[in-house]
Amino acid sequence: MVIEELDALRGTFANCKTLAFADLSTQMILVTDTNADLPREALDGLCAEAALMLGAGDKVALGETSSEAALVASKDALRLFVRAQDEPNDVLCCICTPELDVETFLIDARDRLNRMSRGN
Repeated sequence: MVIEELDALRGTFANCKTLAFADLSTQMILVTDTNADLPREALDGLCAEAALMLGAGDKVALGETSSEAALVASKDALRLFVRAQDEPNDVLCCICTPELDVETFLIDARDRLNRMSRGN
């Protein structure tokens, strides 16, 4: 189920290069879908960045409350982090090119993440 949702999301958005389904309570990447050759350390760093940007558990690193989504942009890439609605420790970490239609991507990513998190 998770693999199929990640495959479908990356297939829909050609500008999405890496997707990772993660658990912030353990700060572990559970499943990845990528066409990039990312070492484990890079994936671990992506999960740590998600915890920093969104907040993990009762710990909020940035701002006063935890976030539902966050975006980090550079000239070469967008890193997006999305939290599941019903399971706040389930997050989707994404690396995309700057040309990504962020608004449309976030709608689709959030829907798919919520389905993965619920197991349907």
